[in-house]
Amino acid sequence: MSKILTFQDVNYSYFSKNGETKAVQNLNFSVENGEFLGIVGPSGCGKTTILSLSAGLLLSSSGTVFVEDTPIKSPSKDIGYMLQHDELFEWRKVIDNVLLGPEITKNKKNLKPKAIELLTKYGLKDFVYKYPSELSGGMRQRVALIRTLLLNPKILLLDEPFSALDFQTRLAVCNDVKQIISEEKMTALFVTHDISEAISMCDRIIVLSPRPTTVKKIFKLDFPNNLTPLERREQPIFSEYFNKIWQEIQT
Repeated sequence: MSKILTFQDVNYSYFSKNGETKAVQNLNFSVENGEFLGIVGPSGCGKTTILSLSAGLLLSSSGTVFVEDTPIKSPSKDIGYMLQHDELFEWRKVIDNVLLGPEITKNKKNLKPKAIELLTKYGLKDFVYKYPSELSGGMRQRVALIRTLLLNPKILLLDEPFSALDFQTRLAVCNDVKQIISEEKMTALFVTHDISEAISMCDRIIVLSPRPTTVKKIFKLDFPNNLTPLERREQPIFSEYFNKIWQEIQT
């Protein structure tokens, strides 16, 4: 498989009146095309910083982040970013929220038919012309994901996108999001503090060290093909992965 996102000897420091704080140190990893890669680690280790570097919102102090063979030097249309909250505008109908990306980027293609097609495909046919307040939390997250996918990014960044949902809704939305990403053949980089969530969705999981963060260990998850996140949680090996990853984070 080809590499679509690569961190090569990446370092990043924050500067304040109190001096320099090293956040990332000699970070090396890659995301394969079509892969769902998870990142976990101790609180405050720099998980969201890594997503910001991937998105071009931050630039490394040294080293390089590549999309395919191109160094990332600014925000790029090749990167889609799904945040912790759905960030839907309450005064815009669902279809208008989904079309916000093309509107901002001044994309001249008529993407409305594609937007309606995606909304219909993923169970939102009856809500195309509704307002966000009429949607459940899970539906709102599906709309947010479809809004991101409409611009056809090469890689999707997920920053704890289920953290605002209650536990039962999170389980259902994990299934929805994994299904959509798989069916659309997307590549995803997923940051979460929830180890179980990462195991239920990812192909591999990177465990980060405390700050300044680097790769501590990488786990390749070996589940039967085509299991849903909920079905993965029922596999005997699930708890084994959880215990191993938890131990890595704690030591």
